[in-house]
Amino acid sequence: MSAPAIPVRSDAPALAMFLTLLAGATCIGFSGVFVRLADVGPAAAGFWRMMFALPVLAAWTAMERRRPAAAGAGRGGHIAIALAGLTFGIDVVLYNASLAHTTLANASLLGNLAPVGVVLGGWLLLGDRPSRRILGALVLAVAGAALLVLPKFNGSAARGGLFGDGLAFGAAMSYAAYILAVGRARAHADAGRVSLISSLICAAFCLVAALGLGEQMMPGSLQGWLAVIALGLVSHALGQGLITLSLGSYGAGAASLVMVWPALVSVLAAWAIFGEQPTPVQAFGGVAILAAVLLVRKG
Repeated sequence: MSAPAIPVRSDAPALAMFLTLLAGATCIGFSGVFVRLADVGPAAAGFWRMMFALPVLAAWTAMERRRPAAAGAGRGGHIAIALAGLTFGIDVVLYNASLAHTTLANASLLGNLAPVGVVLGGWLLLGDRPSRRILGALVLAVAGAALLVLPKFNGSAARGGLFGDGLAFGAAMSYAAYILAVGRARAHADAGRVSLISSLICAAFCLVAALGLGEQMMPGSLQGWLAVIALGLVSHALGQGLITLSLGSYGAGAASLVMVWPALVSVLAAWAIFGEQPTPVQAFGGVAILAAVLLVRKG
């Protein structure tokens, strides 16, 4: 079936905002590397990620409040922000846990299938019908991700375990819900406020999960501390912050498509740091993802 002809958004973001979105996605692409290098449990890693990002987000929120036109959240905004914090907490815990049961490439690629959930969820639940270009970019992005993942399923069970892959897919669906919630929250509040409050809720969720699962909370080495600090400052404060900022100009469906970019970043990082060399099929999948990103920029 062909998609209905939907006009392209007339308020398409400028190049600077697109680059902001892409920079945030690149920072997030290294989150799996930092989690691998941290010597704490998956939920604990999520907790430290939030804690080290909070001072930066608090400073950002304080700067926003100085503006005369600073936006308050309101009741609807607070509900959306709370949902964003909860769904992001679920995403972080599931994604971090998947890294212990599958490859970084598998976890990142499956975990970045959020565009499927965002576009379908936005269409079915919010009535946000995507344009033909966005649907075409979605198909291309998912096809590229499939090409990247497919060779992994031909390896050993340890490298392509269904359990780890299932956790990563669950993380993708949780992140899709997060993107939808943030998109709604940004209609009521400034980016810094959304990031700060949702991160506080996410930190509380991760702390309860870590304590409930009996995980190791404190890093036991300098490498572990540096990893969780980078997770908080680079992947969250900078990465998620830039994405939240850009969502004020991009629709959630279009922005989520660019979020397949971290998958490619993760594959390259896994190759350089952990020796997980991509196959020619995976390389072709990466090209497909880049093409999908260009389609989003034009859309």
